[in-house]
Amino acid sequence: MIINKFLQMFSEEYVNSKSIDKLIEFTKKTLPSDGTDKIFIGCVLIMFDIGFTGPASCHEYLSSIVKSGKEKIGNTNLLYFYVSRINKNKMVSKYLKNINQDLDFEKHLDLVIEYLEQFSFDFSTKIKNSYDKKIKEYDN
Repeated sequence: MIINKFLQMFSEEYVNSKSIDKLIEFTKKTLPSDGTDKIFIGCVLIMFDIGFTGPASCHEYLSSIVKSGKEKIGNTNLLYFYVSRINKNKMVSKYLKNINQDLDFEKHLDLVIEYLEQFSFDFSTKIKNSYDKKIKEYDN
């Protein structure tokens, strides 16, 4: 999966030089610069800080982190709780510290989730798409 290769490359840059230049460049080319980009970068940095099991699972790990922004304990979403209470990385804080004040936070989260879902492997959906193509071929 191509996204996992990119995430692995960004991880190596981060671990080896504490730089995220390639991640920022990729994000500028891939996602809107309206707050969606900051959520993506911040969540990738969280993934790097808390670890992940390897390139094959980067995408799933990152998706889980992003989706934590939709889960709440009381009035606080889990992603904001992590950023404000658990996080110790200044770079994560730089990108995510004001997510609780972002009026379009849900929209930005949805865009990142939608982007990441493009890389998900869903066997049932693949079969349904194949089925639909075969039906169309048969009808013609």
